Amino acid sequence: MTTPTAARRLPSAVFDFGLAVLLGVLVCGMTIGADADHHPGRLAFALIWLACAFLAVRRRWPEVALFGAVAVLYVYLYLGRTEGPIYLLPAVAVLFYAFARPLKTVLAVLAVLFVLNTAFQTFVLGEISELWVNASITVVWLGIPAAGGRIVREARQSRAREREAERERYRADERVEMAREIHDVVGHSLAVVSMNAGVALHVLDKRPGTPPEVVENLQAIRDASTRALQDLRATLAPLRQGRQAELRPTGAIADVPTLVDAVRTGGLDVAYTVSGEPELVPTNIAATAYRVVQESLTNVIRHAEATRATVRVDCEPERIRILVEDDGRGGPIDPNRIGQGVTGMMERVHSVGGDFSAAPRPGGGFAVKAEMPHAPKANARTAGTVKE
Repeated sequence: MTTPTAARRLPSAVFDFGLAVLLGVLVCGMTIGADADHHPGRLAFALIWLACAFLAVRRRWPEVALFGAVAVLYVYLYLGRTEGPIYLLPAVAVLFYAFARPLKTVLAVLAVLFVLNTAFQTFVLGEISELWVNASITVVWLGIPAAGGRIVREARQSRAREREAERERYRADERVEMAREIHDVVGHSLAVVSMNAGVALHVLDKRPGTPPEVVENLQAIRDASTRALQDLRATLAPLRQGRQAELRPTGAIADVPTLVDAVRTGGLDVAYTVSGEPELVPTNIAATAYRVVQESLTNVIRHAEATRATVRVDCEPERIRILVEDDGRGGPIDPNRIGQGVTGMMERVHSVGGDFSAAPRPGGGFAVKAEMPHAPKANARTAGTVKE
């Protein structure tokens, strides 16, 4: 939505052109009355408008505007035109240059202009006896507009910082509100799931003959919901305090066996292989690998109608490869029904410079592949191959 202020704001090119015309009219008017005969001549006006033309491009090419205006001034003075008002145009160029460029660059350019103008006024115009006067005037002529440009620049940056601080306060308030909503809705649901699973286990404990699979599944539901609730609270705690959530990596390659065991409890036969040197994999890459395996197995349970899945994690010296396959129904991914799981895995892998694919297998079932480059962790211990 366009704000009223933005709607009233002129395009920068129009503003620069209008300012150049205004300065041209102002300097020409003052030049007419600056000489006794009141007739500066057409050449003087032409040079004034040429300097204004340089000012019109000061936003895009500050150096061109500055040195162009100064060069026109020196030609104007060398030809003996009326002095005085035309000095305003290079001063304006200095002001805008000081606003547009970093301080070190501005100081270097001002030093060059100081030497150049003092030498021109003293030696080219033949005012050798007034060297120190010319130097003093040059300092004032360059210093005042340069200081003005820096003041305007600092004021604008200060306003920008204030606006960013205000946006950050607004985002912090949003994070607090979001944390409350997520905790109230999701946290309550997880707590109810854990409580109901615990009640069911308590009831079944008093009924001998309950199939062990039922008890194991209920225990898995209770434990998973409890862990999820704990992770949720740990993640939302900074948000509830108005701070950015700590995006700390959770899960590692060493946690894959525990993850697989939890999935097996749910009835899915999973075989896994972790090869290479997992301890050499950086923490963020290991966390991404864990999440890819976790989400892939979750999708197998929810969508694949599979009876068996295989997980392979190859930890090579400079990259890690992940392969999760199942013997489910397979079939192509419907772009209109793709969930956040596949998208989340893809975004995680791409964020660390890796490649990701999720597609049906030629022989049936589905396959998720991920490959991520990495630099080995320093001082990591060498780990052997873990298989089961």
